[in-house]
Amino acid sequence: MSESIIVAAEPARVRQPWAYSPTTDGRDLRIDFLRGMVMLVLVVVHFELFSLYNFLAWERVGVISGGEGFVILSGCVIGMVYRRRIEQKGWKDAVWKLFDRATQLYRVNVFVIVSVFLLSLLPVINMSAVMTFTDRGSGTVYQLYPEATANVQTWLARILTLRAGPHQIQILGLYVCLLALSPLALYLLGQGRWRLLLALSWIFYVFNWAYPQMPTGAEFEYAFPLLTWQLIYFHGLAAGYHRERVFAFMSGRRGRPLLIACCVLFCALLFFAQNTPNPLIPSYARLSLIPPAIYSNLYDRFFLKNTLGILRLVNDAVALVVCLIVLTRLWRSIERVFGWFFIPLGQASLYVFVVHVYLLALFSNAVPLHISPEHPDLWINTLVHTAALAILWLMVRFKVLYRWIPR
Repeated sequence: MSESIIVAAEPARVRQPWAYSPTTDGRDLRIDFLRGMVMLVLVVVHFELFSLYNFLAWERVGVISGGEGFVILSGCVIGMVYRRRIEQKGWKDAVWKLFDRATQLYRVNVFVIVSVFLLSLLPVINMSAVMTFTDRGSGTVYQLYPEATANVQTWLARILTLRAGPHQIQILGLYVCLLALSPLALYLLGQGRWRLLLALSWIFYVFNWAYPQMPTGAEFEYAFPLLTWQLIYFHGLAAGYHRERVFAFMSGRRGRPLLIACCVLFCALLFFAQNTPNPLIPSYARLSLIPPAIYSNLYDRFFLKNTLGILRLVNDAVALVVCLIVLTRLWRSIERVFGWFFIPLGQASLYVFVVHVYLLALFSNAVPLHISPEHPDLWINTLVHTAALAILWLMVRFKVLYRWIPR
């Protein structure tokens, strides 16, 4: 997550006073900024209480989530960084670096799983917020760890195969698998066979839609099926690898109709999202121009998150394009107002992701979590979210435990 984002200069164009300019160290701060926004969304969603932040975080700017943003941007970064690494240090070095990164993330995942369990043994702290998952639709509570009476072999098997652990970090397991598969994708891209890579990606996506599979058996596959979610990762990786070509096309005459289409679709899907019948969104914050039955039918057929419905994929793509357009053209103003917060979080996204699990457990013991939008503690909940985000930002700012927690 914290790989250095080294990029080549974008195609020459007339610079506007507020437009984005490449940095001297080669990082693309727009990507860092977007990753920081994704981290905010993930933290807000995982702290299950209703606050003002939820008016943006709960599929309000389109039928999209922080999970998709995390995976797509991770793919983009890997494509950009490792193309340059292959060119400078060779294929073998890049492959070993990718496997080393995947191994590192696996170790982090296992450490979090084990440490959460060990903390639960302390009588002074309740870890249920990160050791269980509650289906808000049915109210069913799922235990994410083996029974205390299970034998040692069961515990070890569940932990080492990532079949236990906080649901808040499940996506890390997906990322480990995607990193391990990245050398093959980079090889195909290096051979100019990007069409084959994307065709194979779509074949696996369609196959898993028709015949759902869980090849790893890991816990993350319930929310982020590998054969499905690889689609957006490898598309992001291909876009990052061919970044100059993508920017040249989008900034040229042939790309203008596509940019316009993306903006129109973004607005249409933004309107659709405002009509959600989700009871956790207050009635005053929702439109009712689309009947709830029709909305739910369309959502279930085309927008589901775990299976990445086709229109959800469209929404992810157009949202990313629109965000990049806005950041590119209005960068100086946006960066001046919000960059101090989002850029550091984006540059230390793995660190933030790990720390927020422990912070969530701590907060859940100190503050009652009220997810109902009708609860009178809306402003208190907003302060809780703000405090959590502020603590994470301060920990990044002062590099707390940077020696032990990877970034």
